[in-house]
Amino acid sequence: MVSIYDSSAYPRYCWRYSRISNLGTKRILRSIKTMANHVYFNIELSLDAEQTNLVEKLGKEIYGEEGEMKWPSWEVEKLPIYPVKYDENDWYMWGCNNMGAKWVCCEEWNETTISGHSAWSPVVPLVENLIQYIYNEVGGQPSAKMTYEDEFRNFVGIHECWIEDDTVYSDYDEIEGQDLNDLMLEAFGKEEDWFQSEEFDWWEVYPIDMEGHAYKGEDWEPQQYTDELVYQFFSNGRLEHLT
Repeated sequence: MVSIYDSSAYPRYCWRYSRISNLGTKRILRSIKTMANHVYFNIELSLDAEQTNLVEKLGKEIYGEEGEMKWPSWEVEKLPIYPVKYDENDWYMWGCNNMGAKWVCCEEWNETTISGHSAWSPVVPLVENLIQYIYNEVGGQPSAKMTYEDEFRNFVGIHECWIEDDTVYSDYDEIEGQDLNDLMLEAFGKEEDWFQSEEFDWWEVYPIDMEGHAYKGEDWEPQQYTDELVYQFFSNGRLEHLT
């Protein structure tokens, strides 16, 4: 499926992106959810040697240092990968249209990994523009897998893109925070009102009480269990109890 970001759907916010089915032209606009905050992302690139050299070159061109501590940073808005060149006078809408977020803070860039955080939305258009640019410049079959999560885990997702018929195609899978909470509660044998009880604390340990669970009887922190659910989802694409 081709993933196309449509900022006109939500002119004030870089909320979500639209997807167009390769089975037709039906546009599926994703529903607006609870307002997100920082979205942390990690992009893993699958490249050949020539593509790797290009990515390294791009990183050097946009590298800089910030503050007295000279923290490394990469100004991704200055990459030559976008259909429209960066416009600082229209930075908000340019960011939404071309990167998927009004701003992006890139904290790591190397030949295989790009990571950082963005405002409110995952940087789907940035990844797709990068893969298309790599292909246009040096050919081959570049691809990428991005995992991302809202800082309060309103949503957690996986986005993958690749080249097919000279065009970037992509697909994604996303889960909501409530899905994680439901699995965590089931593992501990609790109901939703446990969150509001004096007993509950994300960092206290409680026994796994679910019949047939691989860790039944073991003590876990709810936060730890939820973290592992997310990591497992990032690894295998499935939202399920830990095994």
